[in-house]
Amino acid sequence: MTARRRVVAAVAALVAAAGLAVHPLGGTPPANAVTDPISGFGSTSSAVTLKWADGITGADNRTIVAPRQPKGTSAFVDDLWNGYQNLTVAVSQTQSLTHQGVQITWTGGAATDTGQLIGNYLQIMQCYGDASTGPDPEYCQWGGYDEVSLPPGPSSFVEQDWRSGSLCVPTGSGGCDPAESDKPDHIVPGDTHPYLFMVPFVPVNTNQKIYTKQAPLSDPTMPSWDAYFQGQSTNEVPTALTSSDGTGQVSFEVQSGREASGLGCGDPDTASGGAPRGCWLVIVPRGTLSPDGTDQQGQGVNQSALSASNWAQRLQVHLDFLSTSVVCPQDTLLRPMVGTELAANLMQSWQPALCQHGGAVYSFTSTPDTTTAVQLSSTLPGAARIALTTQPVSFADQGPPLLYAPVAVTGLALAFNIDILGNGGAIQQASRLNLTPSLLAKSLTQSYRYDVSGGATGSFTYPDWLKRSAPWSLDADPMWLQLNAGVSNAGVTDTRAPMTTADQSAANQMVWSWIQSDQGTRAWLRGAPDVDGMVVNPNYQKLNLGDPPPSANYPRADPTCSHSNAAGAPKDACITAVDAIPYAGSLDNAAVHVQRGNTNGTPGGWDVNAYAPDGSLGWWDKAQPQRLGRRFAWGITATADSARYGLRTAGLCSAVGAGCAAPTAASLAAAIASAKPDSTGLLHVDPSNPGTGGYPLTAIVYAAVSTDQDAAGLRDSAALLDYAAAAGQTSGVEVGQLPPGYLPLPDNLRTQTRAAATTLRELANAKPSASPSPTGGQPADSATSVPNGGPSPSVASISAPPGGTVSQPPVGLAARSTPSDSLGVIRWVLVAALVASAAGGFGGVLLRHPPTALTRLVRRTRL
Repeated sequence: MTARRRVVAAVAALVAAAGLAVHPLGGTPPANAVTDPISGFGSTSSAVTLKWADGITGADNRTIVAPRQPKGTSAFVDDLWNGYQNLTVAVSQTQSLTHQGVQITWTGGAATDTGQLIGNYLQIMQCYGDASTGPDPEYCQWGGYDEVSLPPGPSSFVEQDWRSGSLCVPTGSGGCDPAESDKPDHIVPGDTHPYLFMVPFVPVNTNQKIYTKQAPLSDPTMPSWDAYFQGQSTNEVPTALTSSDGTGQVSFEVQSGREASGLGCGDPDTASGGAPRGCWLVIVPRGTLSPDGTDQQGQGVNQSALSASNWAQRLQVHLDFLSTSVVCPQDTLLRPMVGTELAANLMQSWQPALCQHGGAVYSFTSTPDTTTAVQLSSTLPGAARIALTTQPVSFADQGPPLLYAPVAVTGLALAFNIDILGNGGAIQQASRLNLTPSLLAKSLTQSYRYDVSGGATGSFTYPDWLKRSAPWSLDADPMWLQLNAGVSNAGVTDTRAPMTTADQSAANQMVWSWIQSDQGTRAWLRGAPDVDGMVVNPNYQKLNLGDPPPSANYPRADPTCSHSNAAGAPKDACITAVDAIPYAGSLDNAAVHVQRGNTNGTPGGWDVNAYAPDGSLGWWDKAQPQRLGRRFAWGITATADSARYGLRTAGLCSAVGAGCAAPTAASLAAAIASAKPDSTGLLHVDPSNPGTGGYPLTAIVYAAVSTDQDAAGLRDSAALLDYAAAAGQTSGVEVGQLPPGYLPLPDNLRTQTRAAATTLRELANAKPSASPSPTGGQPADSATSVPNGGPSPSVASISAPPGGTVSQPPVGLAARSTPSDSLGVIRWVLVAALVASAAGGFGGVLLRHPPTALTRLVRRTRL
């Protein structure tokens, strides 16, 4: 698998003197607008609430631009009034959007009957459109799936997310849309006797009408909309169900122009002077009748949500996006930064604020820990002089002196998206989940039958060690059933293993440290059976995962290769563990896949038209998102990413299932209160002992600043720390604020950060006043630092989505490797910079600092 670098680039802060206040389009913000600082759930100041009965609102999310058709218009309209006259929909955020999740909740809806008559649900999509009255149906991302099935009930039903439907013509059948009869653009060109209509997709900034989902093999150049979106990338929600009490909820994945190029949301709009393009959230309620009044007799409603009659019933919400491309002023200095992906969301929010008023441009790239050390020790122009890290940086050889300062409190999360299928076809989403070290260890070591490649198929021959393992899957494990009663899904027939990244990192070591905190799990990883007789996959036993130091990665060590029995499939074509349980490209990528219910697990059947890795035809189908009612997706990600995409997170429990702690503001604060300093003086949370009520996977992110840089660089680094200790600790979703998933630094840590900033300025004052710019142009010392404190700027620009460069191990990794930067024999000198303050904080930890007049401020110590 190819390593992928996702760079969070520098971005602009275009701030007007009067433009610092939030100005939601929906009028007065809700008085109770509160967003949880860790989970991200709740309302923001730009939240919008709409009532279906009021009619269709315009771009201000308030003015009615089209009243609702009155009762008596038709049986179809009356059916919708009967079901949705009390429908009220709330959208948690409509401004400052990027690639993220927004919470859509509703009350007063018609209850979905998944057991008998399939109808009464919402269909949700994202569209572009510059008109104040809303988008056209041609401008919507819809039709990406092949089909979306509801779970089998007394009557099985398949609802297609079609862009097509039946015309009301003599050759057609019941269930047509009479309002489509006068729309020539909805007829496929060349169809001389149409009985079907097709709503084409028109990509943004084009006049091209695309009528084909997938280009045929005979003409691969034919325009098709799956060149813009398809099952693996679309964000459409074909069936959002309403419970028996009329309520429902979904986390909707909002996509910018980077993820949905056919929509271009947030891309510069030349017609409006380069302002970021706004888009629309469209919700189409479906009743029990087709537009012509036909009752589908238990087969469910048909016709596309884009058909004229259905489209007229929509709710629409205008969405404002942050810019995808505006950059900071070109005459400002570039200050490269590298480090842990746990800081990616943080820097995406802070960067635009930090480059205002001519300040330095901080460009951040997520890097593996080993790359971070290489970057900091490099003497090449443009190398990073600041790293964000959760552990002291160790160098293979000599490195620069480093000053450490805390900038954020965050953590890792086990995010999940799991459906519970009850009696009669009732569906609900699991809201709570608990895990023990042994449950996570079993999933990470492919020790359940379904987690071995081909293990879910009837033709699979189980090895002897697997025959002794009683549970088929994670959700059949006795401990799982004890902790998560009712949270199982027999409809899922492939792996339940979590999405993980493939990098070597201190973050991964945190997870394995928590797993190793249980003596019984350590013994199980070494080969001892558990109380139910289950044993570890022997391919993982030899990796010594139960022994310290904790692993820095998640190996795919099982060599089992699953073959296809399909006609035409080569006998030597097979899929391995890396195919069955593929790696995510980053923590952010893992969260996206969980949100979509598509963990890229075991692919489907053999497809003669799919391209194999060598470019030939014939390979396994791409994994489709799991169907509603059959979703079982979870993964290891950052708390900031789980909050970004609206995911629930699991509680981590003791070996016997007690003391479960999920990531919350209280549990992260409790863990920080129990943190202990390492030999360098940096505080760390011990995953095996996070304190009473503490969350085990809590982490402190430190800025490791090289003091071996010019005076301007030191001052800019000090400005970064000033911001981190002040305005950057205000929780919120606006640019410059502390995003959800991060806990504001406690006062004692802020004191340390401010003291470190003071030390950097002292160092800068001792250096020459001018030096060459590291990026050319003006002298470095002419850069202006960001003022300390002040209101968070309202800026219409951001950097690229957070992600990380990952170094993925070879396919079929069969041995655990210890990262070269793990703590061990480290040749460095520690200097504790003790700065007197009311809180007794210290100014950071200064490593290998050369003798200067400032050494009188610190106490020099050798390890």
